[in-house]
Amino acid sequence: MLQILTVGLCLLLGPAAASAQEWPQRPVRLVVPYPAGGGTDIVARVLAQKLGDAFGQRFVIENKTGASGMIGSQTVAKGETDGSTFLVASPAEIALNQNLFPEMAYDPLKDLTPVTLLAWTPLVLAAHPTFAVSNLVELVKVARAQPVDFSSPGTGSAHHLTGEYVNKLQSTRLVHVPYRGAAPAVSDAVGGQVKLTISGMPPVVQFLQARKLKALAVTSKRRSPTFPNIPAMAETAGFEDVDFTNWFGVLARTGTPQPILDKLAKAAVAALKDPQVRDILMTQAAEPVGNTSAEFRDFIHAESAKYAKIVELTGIKVK
Repeated sequence: MLQILTVGLCLLLGPAAASAQEWPQRPVRLVVPYPAGGGTDIVARVLAQKLGDAFGQRFVIENKTGASGMIGSQTVAKGETDGSTFLVASPAEIALNQNLFPEMAYDPLKDLTPVTLLAWTPLVLAAHPTFAVSNLVELVKVARAQPVDFSSPGTGSAHHLTGEYVNKLQSTRLVHVPYRGAAPAVSDAVGGQVKLTISGMPPVVQFLQARKLKALAVTSKRRSPTFPNIPAMAETAGFEDVDFTNWFGVLARTGTPQPILDKLAKAAVAALKDPQVRDILMTQAAEPVGNTSAEFRDFIHAESAKYAKIVELTGIKVK
């Protein structure tokens, strides 16, 4: 009887195991829950090219936007487990939104399985050149005296939370103007429609270099290696504990076969070690990572706990 059961189990698992070993047999979608041109999209496209080369198969970017990244993320979290679709995510839809929204259509900690953390970048406070402030101290002084509008990729994003955290720390009046993604948020700052943007570095690099925006500070504990002349917020009195970063990681629908996850993780980590990929990411002020699934999972839990405390402190809730 045991032999019969063993043979039957092998017959059941055999096709699935073979399919996982042969993966990918058709194009793979990488869902980016934000518009083209933002930091998540830029990192995803670099990865897609290298994965396509490694597997001899197309990895197609699908920008599925809306609801602070939750629409695209839900597509993956409630999708197939056959390895046909993966999510390239940022903090909002994985570690932050569950602390802000009363209801979510998916549980990011249960419905999605971490594959690897691709890269991280500081956020940056960047102003239109005509805005009469040149550093964080001057911004605080002006924003205490009058409202100052700032753009972000959307309500509930880490960028939004950064602005509200500054308000809480310094009694400033930074007024949030949400957009559907980083690219339009940065574009309106360049055009002068808003005085200030809080953005990940990749969408603003070209504008900082062309002096169409001026950086006041980055939000990470330490300065960006790509822009070492931009001070970190933590260097200014009253902001010593500020450490906000924008990070980008690959996640799969929970239940995706482990051999597929292992193959994808191995290829993604190898891509991040490629000197050309590292150079491209570093020019965008994004530092490559490429850690293990377990390390990425622990990182997500730590980020979620951090944002839970900050959301409680600022009192932000999104209906």
